[in-house]
Amino acid sequence: MTIQNNITIFTGDTQNNVQTESARANKADNGSGDQKSRTFYAGNLLKESSLRDRIQQRRAQAQERAMKIVGEAWNGDRQIDEEIARSKERLKKLQEEIGETQGNVKYLTEKQDELTAGYDIDADSQEKQDLDLLAKAQASKHISSGVGELSAEEQERLEEISKGERTEYQKRWLELNEQIWTLRDSSFRDRQKVEVENAVIRGIREEKRKTHEMVNAQGQAEDVMEAARDEIIGMVTDAAKDHIDEEQEKKEEEAEAIREKKEEQEEILEERKEKTEELEELMEDMPVDEAINLDSIQEEIQKEIQDVVNKMNLVAEDIKGARVDLGV
Repeated sequence: MTIQNNITIFTGDTQNNVQTESARANKADNGSGDQKSRTFYAGNLLKESSLRDRIQQRRAQAQERAMKIVGEAWNGDRQIDEEIARSKERLKKLQEEIGETQGNVKYLTEKQDELTAGYDIDADSQEKQDLDLLAKAQASKHISSGVGELSAEEQERLEEISKGERTEYQKRWLELNEQIWTLRDSSFRDRQKVEVENAVIRGIREEKRKTHEMVNAQGQAEDVMEAARDEIIGMVTDAAKDHIDEEQEKKEEEAEAIREKKEEQEEILEERKEKTEELEELMEDMPVDEAINLDSIQEEIQKEIQDVVNKMNLVAEDIKGARVDLGV
């Protein structure tokens, strides 16, 4: 039997809402003609272990899947946050190293100034001019200096200087200068690392803003739970329809049995009526003295009719033509 009627399924703890909904549905049914509505209390269906177990299993599966989605997103976010934290820690150490290097460069630069003052070097002297060219050549070998190649004239002069002996001042000053450029190279590389770390952090944060992993995961988890709810409602609805089909078939069978009993009783009563009519015709032809005992005969006939009624479990008022008045 296919159910195509409107069905309301109630799964609350009590059936009060069912009665209210049923009354409303019946009222709507009376005014809608062919349409039918039924309210069904699904709480009784949930007592069935098979349906209850399937619902619990489906709900557990959905919850597990939803938790996995959110958990994976949370782990991903946590890993991203941990990576950012590690980058910040590396940045902190790099900044400390850069600060320490700058302090050492400052210290060595002061030593150079003290050395120049101690040797009383004239800024316009040849020794100082040669030192400046030697310092430039020294700087050109370091990535942090920004000094390009020497010109041909400078290269020629440098070769002439190299053939001679360097002064004590020039040697000591250039040694300090080499240490300074080594430190500056180290600081230069650290600054490059700082730029890389900052770029990584910016990229991670930008990607995180674009993807919204947790928000998306929450939405996916809600979709999973919503699909499970729809599936569970479908399971309960199908069970309710099956139950209504069974109840309807049972009622139709009961109604058919009642109709058969009623028809059987009507046949019996019709037969009694015919016998009564035959008796009345017979009485009309009987002498008066033979009709004296008709009262007892009438009582016997009425008793037989009542016995039939009682036997069929029917109310006497519901059977038309069952009472025969023989006193007419």
